[in-house]
Amino acid sequence: MPVLTIGGIPVSFPFTPYKCQEDYMAQVIDCLNLGKNGILESPTGTGKTLCLLCATLAWREHQVGQHVRQREQQNSWGDDGREAEAAVTYPGGVGNIPKIIYSSRTHSQLSQAMNELKNASYKPRVCVLGSREQLCIHPDVVKQESNHAKVHLCRAKTTSRSCFYYNNVEGECAVHLTPTPGIMDVEELVKKGKKHQVCPYFMTQELKHDADIIFMPYNYLLDTKSRRAHSIDLSGKIVIFDEAHNVERLCENAASFDLTPFELASSIDAVSHFLQMKVKEEGLLGSTDKFNGDGSSTGMDVSIEDVANIKQLLLNLEREIDLVELPRGGSITKQGSFLFELFERAGIGSQIMKTLMDGLESIV
Repeated sequence: MPVLTIGGIPVSFPFTPYKCQEDYMAQVIDCLNLGKNGILESPTGTGKTLCLLCATLAWREHQVGQHVRQREQQNSWGDDGREAEAAVTYPGGVGNIPKIIYSSRTHSQLSQAMNELKNASYKPRVCVLGSREQLCIHPDVVKQESNHAKVHLCRAKTTSRSCFYYNNVEGECAVHLTPTPGIMDVEELVKKGKKHQVCPYFMTQELKHDADIIFMPYNYLLDTKSRRAHSIDLSGKIVIFDEAHNVERLCENAASFDLTPFELASSIDAVSHFLQMKVKEEGLLGSTDKFNGDGSSTGMDVSIEDVANIKQLLLNLEREIDLVELPRGGSITKQGSFLFELFERAGIGSQIMKTLMDGLESIV
């Protein structure tokens, strides 16, 4: 494959690049060298994805080479080489080299990007993140109709270690899902997981720690809850948004929500039911031990007092919403500050919000 030097970085490309592709890769490398954000455009059909991948992986490979040379100098100089090594260290990467997070709107687009990577000479350790709905292979979980039901049943089975596929993640079967033999998208991970009876979802959670490049949908980065659920830390990472014209709308969606009277009432009913279960179970156990995760409980460490407080806050919120006077048309528009005032009146201030959200996630 042709190798050309761009910005002092040797870049391997599957074919001799066009001038516009060279210019595009030069801008990518400039952003990486300067540690700056970049918004890059190129006409449709000019191979933006391949340019992004090759330029970024070439830059990262160059940093790895520098790191190795500095380590060799450190070994020859002794402790005096530590300052030289620190000159090329980056937080958040394997061996102090930054990981690459490559995101696009859909898994179909991610699969296309991964196919592009297969055509390149670079062979990084690759991981793709997906949801339980896409990656779970347990028959009992797969047949559940809603994503919420799938998540709940999956948590119950993994907490009680009654999922055969999850248990195999820690066993020898896990080596079959390592990305070393090739680049696998979501569909290929599922096929291989079924073949070797290893859970693809939890395997990807393990593989991401040692991956050089991680593929994931936009919402995994933009949504705080998704980032926390997948333990995604953006500090020190190279983050690429491909086909980024949808990012602004997705950011708006991530910061917006709909709350209907039915949803709020259903939440109160669900918390009440959970509270009754908790009281009954702790009464039988005669202690405040956490649930054992046998399927009748969540397996989460949450006290009766915490659940009761959550229920009261939800009741307060329902009351405050009912007190809002609506005009004859039945709708009203308020300033954004109104929401903060509404939540404050319900006793849900900024200090309480995180505790409330963590508690609700534990119950769910």
